Amino acid sequence: MEFEDIRREIVDIGKKLVERRLTYGTCGNISCRAPDGRRMLITPSGIPYEMIKPEDILILNFHGEIEKGDLRPSVETPFHLAIYRRRGDVNAVIHIHSQYTLAVSAVSDFVPVFLDEIFSHIGGDLQVSRYALPGSAELAKNVIEALGDRNAALLSNHGAVCCGRNLKEAFEIAEIVEEICKIFILSSSLGEIKILPDEGRKYQREMFEMKKT
Repeated sequence: MEFEDIRREIVDIGKKLVERRLTYGTCGNISCRAPDGRRMLITPSGIPYEMIKPEDILILNFHGEIEKGDLRPSVETPFHLAIYRRRGDVNAVIHIHSQYTLAVSAVSDFVPVFLDEIFSHIGGDLQVSRYALPGSAELAKNVIEALGDRNAALLSNHGAVCCGRNLKEAFEIAEIVEEICKIFILSSSLGEIKILPDEGRKYQREMFEMKKT
C-alpha cells in the first residue's frame, strides 16, 4: 500500500502521545508531508488513537481533497495544510492537548525566552495564537501568524501545534513544549521570570539555525 511505512509511524506516534499524556481521547491530530511533496497524510477525526489502524490514515492533496481513505480527516486539516503550504522546511505537524500547554494557552499571550531550550528548539518566544473556532480558516490564519518561522506555537485555549522535519522531530518538539510550559507555570508561581539576556538569545538563535541545516 502506498506510504504504508508513514502510516504505521503516524499510528505509533499517536499511541506515544497518549502514553506520554500529550493528548487524550480523540483530541489533537498528526500529519506528515508525503515524500512527493504534493500531498499529506493525516489522522482521521473522532477515533481514539489506540484504535486507529494504518489504513485509517488519510491521504489528501494540498487542495484539501481526499485521495485515499474512507473516513473523515481531522477537523484541523485546514491549519495543517496552511503550514505545509507556507513552510517548506516542515514535513510533520503534531497538535497536542496536553495538561500544561492547555493551562498556559488559557491564560497567557506568549511564553518568553526564559530558558535556553526555548530558543534552541523552538526558535524564539512561544507565541499564543488568537482564538478562533476549531477547523476554521481563521484558526489556520492565526496559527500561521503565531508560528512564524518557529517550530511551535500555542493555540489560545487549545493546546499547541509542533512542527519538525520529520515525525520523530515533531514529537520531540511536542515533548519539549509541554516541559517548557510546565517550567513556565512553576517559575511564574515563584516570582518574576528572568528573561534570557541578549547574548544568550543570540547564541541560542545560532544553535537553532544550525539545527535547520
